[in-house]
Amino acid sequence: MNPFDIMKASQIACCLEVSSFKPGNVHRNRDYKDIKYHHFINSGIAFGNVVYEAAQKDKGVGLYIKKAVIESRKWSPTNANLGIIMLHIPIAMAAGKLKNFDENKLKDNLKKIAENTTVEDALNVYDAINIAMAYVDKPKKGPDVTSKEAKKELIEKKLTLLDVYKISAEWDNISKEWVDNFKISFEGYNLLKEYYNEFNNINLAVTKTFLNLLAKYPDTLIARKKGFETALKVSKMAEKVLNNFTEDKVKEFDRYLSKEGNKLNPGTTADLIASSLMIFILDRIDKGETILW
Repeated sequence: MNPFDIMKASQIACCLEVSSFKPGNVHRNRDYKDIKYHHFINSGIAFGNVVYEAAQKDKGVGLYIKKAVIESRKWSPTNANLGIIMLHIPIAMAAGKLKNFDENKLKDNLKKIAENTTVEDALNVYDAINIAMAYVDKPKKGPDVTSKEAKKELIEKKLTLLDVYKISAEWDNISKEWVDNFKISFEGYNLLKEYYNEFNNINLAVTKTFLNLLAKYPDTLIARKKGFETALKVSKMAEKVLNNFTEDKVKEFDRYLSKEGNKLNPGTTADLIASSLMIFILDRIDKGETILW
């Protein structure tokens, strides 16, 4: 596939993700004090050149994740899109090997990218996390990214990037995507197709896909900050809203998540929407269906 199209798919996916209404997250009508709508827009556009470059490569995924974070940080003062970058870079590399969009071949390419990661990829991603100043807890096992000894441990134990993701998959759905061959991202892609065909409205399709994924997969950012029971409660609330889907119910859910004292941000689910959108847009580009309503 054309690397320029892959770059644009990433950039548009980032913009659509943050612009659409997803309860508990920043969107075009609501900023948070520590992170704002334009930070996500800036970041999503800024690392496009790295996506373009990565789409023409078949190795060095960790390096391109690091390069993308560096570009993002030039234009955004916050950790806006680290999770998205970790998903978009491998998708870009996998799509770059395709002549035409094919879901199964894209999955095959993603699996090969993950299985062929190296210790160097892991070292670069550890750098990327620290450059992004991401919210991380001390892990129960495995090299602690915040420790000065982490990179030494990666080298001594010969841990590849996939090895690291296998460890962190226990508490992080972005890592789990790498281990499970982007299962949730492809599920989201197929939901977006279904809802877009139903509503002919991309923002509504994104909102409903977000609720669907959140209901099924407890958000791991909420789980890390507030505990798994809280994340599970939020998922059950999302399921109720999905089963009685109205604008008022969605807004009520958003107010609950966002109010002072709660601040329950399903940020990992938002990242997975961005990867689902990228795949969805790549499919549409290949079919010549690029205009979205």
